Amino acid sequence: MEYNIVPTDANIDIHNHTRGSDGRQRSMRMLLRAAKTRKNIVSITDHNSVDGYKNLEDDLYSIVEVVKKDESYDPSHIIDVLETVKLLTGTELITSYQGVIVEVLGYGIDIDIMREEIRRLQATVTKKPYEVLYSEFKKLIKEKNLVFDESVLDAAYQKIKLEGKGGVVGPFYQELASHPENDRFLEYEENGAIKRADNLKLYINKHLYNKDSELFVDMTDSRPTFQDTIDAIHRAGGKAFLAHPGRYMDKFNVINYLDEMIDCNLDGIEVFYPDHSYEFSKTLFEKVRQHAILASGGSDDHHSDVEGIQYNTGRVSVPQVAQTEWIMNSVQDGGYLKQNNILRKYIDELKAIRSRRISRKEEEGR
Repeated sequence: MEYNIVPTDANIDIHNHTRGSDGRQRSMRMLLRAAKTRKNIVSITDHNSVDGYKNLEDDLYSIVEVVKKDESYDPSHIIDVLETVKLLTGTELITSYQGVIVEVLGYGIDIDIMREEIRRLQATVTKKPYEVLYSEFKKLIKEKNLVFDESVLDAAYQKIKLEGKGGVVGPFYQELASHPENDRFLEYEENGAIKRADNLKLYINKHLYNKDSELFVDMTDSRPTFQDTIDAIHRAGGKAFLAHPGRYMDKFNVINYLDEMIDCNLDGIEVFYPDHSYEFSKTLFEKVRQHAILASGGSDDHHSDVEGIQYNTGRVSVPQVAQTEWIMNSVQDGGYLKQNNILRKYIDELKAIRSRRISRKEEEGR
């Protein structure tokens, strides 16, 4: 059966980031922005974190306190959003597959268990990313006979080691690119043409994390394993999805590895994503059907204009098909906003305040 990626939109966006990791928005603001775009099934999927859910409790507490003190503050819109939007618990965990950095989304997780699993996963890592990068860069300089002032790299390494700020990738690229003798290492082929990675983003995508590049750096030691990450999500009662496969195509041909990745007990794939073309989404969807697994989709909203994170909530259409029914089924009981006692208490308190004010106005009008 031919699949058409334009059937009914289910008003779903289950890939969003907040201040719980690298998003710019508060958790409540994310819900408001999603509701504005008519996305009523959403998830907070912060990187290596579930803090966005605790932050949502804090946001609602603050709103309740403001409404209590300010008679002019009408909580009706807030209440309507909280009563309409269904929140599916989630997270996005950074891992590696065959040395390439990839990410796995976890949905329907128990927040408390997932928090402990994230701590356990981080404890399995033997080296910090900057330590792996520094060590591998030093090897590349010698093995490839690069023209390079190593003091630049050493200074960057010492700075992040002592101050916890900065990084080694930018300084390595800048020094590498400043010497014409190194140009051949920055070249890459695209559509039959030879191009040069003339900015940091291209260098990262085309070389640093590209398995076919001479400058590839294996990041296995700096991240939890792919299998352990999936198992952690399952221990937290969740479903594990490979996040945005299209973003890995510059690094390795992920399509060729999908069968192996799915065999690691993935529950599904993020098929619907801003960067995925119709044809790429179709290829992913066929793989989902072939393995009888699930599909997901989301905008990867960060509410930010930072390079590489221009995704905004509402940009992705997730169709109502058999492979996405699990999303609607997961929030049939109202989702996390109804399940969490603290959030439910704040919502009920807002409704009670509004009800008292309406009753008082009615009495005053008699």
